[in-house]
Amino acid sequence: MIVLVNKKTNPLSIKIKVNFECKNEPALFLWEDPLSKNVKFIDKIFLNSNMEYYSCLNKDIIFFENGITFKVILLNEYKTIFNFDFKNLSFINGKNVLYISQNSYTGYSYAARNYIYQLIESGFNVKWDTRFTEKHIYLPKNELERKLFSLKETNLNKFDSVIIHHTPESWLPIYKSLSKDVKVFGLTTWETTHIHKQWVDYINDSVDEVIVPSRFNIDSFKNSGVNKKINLWYHDIFPFEKVNVNIAGLFDKFYLYKDEKFIKDSFNTKTIIDNHTVYYNISQFTNRKNVSQLINSFCKKFTNKNKVCLFLKIYLENFNEKESDFLKFKIDEIIKNYNSHPNIILCFENLTNDEINVIHEFGDVYFTLNRGEGFGLSTYTAKKIGNKVICGKFGAEKEFLDDTDILLDFELGQSRYLDDFNKFYIDERQQCSFYDTNYVVSKLEYFPKTKKQLYNYS
Repeated sequence: MIVLVNKKTNPLSIKIKVNFECKNEPALFLWEDPLSKNVKFIDKIFLNSNMEYYSCLNKDIIFFENGITFKVILLNEYKTIFNFDFKNLSFINGKNVLYISQNSYTGYSYAARNYIYQLIESGFNVKWDTRFTEKHIYLPKNELERKLFSLKETNLNKFDSVIIHHTPESWLPIYKSLSKDVKVFGLTTWETTHIHKQWVDYINDSVDEVIVPSRFNIDSFKNSGVNKKINLWYHDIFPFEKVNVNIAGLFDKFYLYKDEKFIKDSFNTKTIIDNHTVYYNISQFTNRKNVSQLINSFCKKFTNKNKVCLFLKIYLENFNEKESDFLKFKIDEIIKNYNSHPNIILCFENLTNDEINVIHEFGDVYFTLNRGEGFGLSTYTAKKIGNKVICGKFGAEKEFLDDTDILLDFELGQSRYLDDFNKFYIDERQQCSFYDTNYVVSKLEYFPKTKKQLYNYS
């Protein structure tokens, strides 16, 4: 409907073109903070077909710590028809960036692909190096992703900045191999009150500056003894667009838990999702993600008489049959204690980004009892598409939630209980959140289904 013609960041300006039939259509041009939603500037405009329009702020992007968002809102139906986020990336040197990261199905990898997208949208030239990828390589599924993947073949050879997006033990060898004329950033995140002592040494002995995705992480890194400059750069998500997702094929990947069995019944599964409020969670089955307590809390609160269901997109460490069987055993062990449990739907398979977005689209309430997040991509995605969120007050997620969401009180405890697949949580300084199940049950509410724009699901 609206096409971007061009944009600038110093000072901020944007030019757009109206690409739909309209005559003197009243609209608002709105500039606002993307997190707090504080309004910076409003202008009333009358839109006409095939006309170009210009809006500007007399300030540079560096003035806005969180960046700034420009929106076009049609007043006849109070609908946002155009949205563009200006990112404050003024801490990055120059315009030529080498970005080194994983490329798989992990949260680290999704975040890396979006960070690269943000760089491209902000006018940077990028070469993408995926040397950290070992298994489960992610392949592009749509035109936007293919554009990013072409950056792996770019001829860009001279860089102003290098971003190493990985855990800090990998930074030093790369840092030593680079020219001293290049500014080198280490990008990572952590989930507890402090980072492990070894990480502090890894960071302080390498890279020029650090990038983290939350103010929570700025505090935890500084309190741990990191002596490098720490820059804030929030994760984001790709635009929700209409893409070619096979909905029937996707629903064939789901299980309905019924009569203590996991059955494939795509018709009844879809019927339940379409007619019940969908509380959902997208997680790894680890102590930090705390899915067991989540299932118990949900089954204590709701029964099969309530018009609700719980959808879990879950995995252990790899996507294979033996791990799926283990997860079924653990989940059955919990649910069969409840005689009239609510509807439970599960997915154990590896999904594309677009398929994950479909889950956010048919979902209504994102429910997580994780013990700590350095950012929380699934929570952020749920919030951005318009869903309600229930989560703890600990960690980074509260930075982008508001009073329409339910934030849960917690107690701090030792993070050594999170030791599933690594030893970096074993540090006496590290603490994370713990929840009382009865309290969680008392805060759970029934919410009606959400109304949102449907992009891939119908």
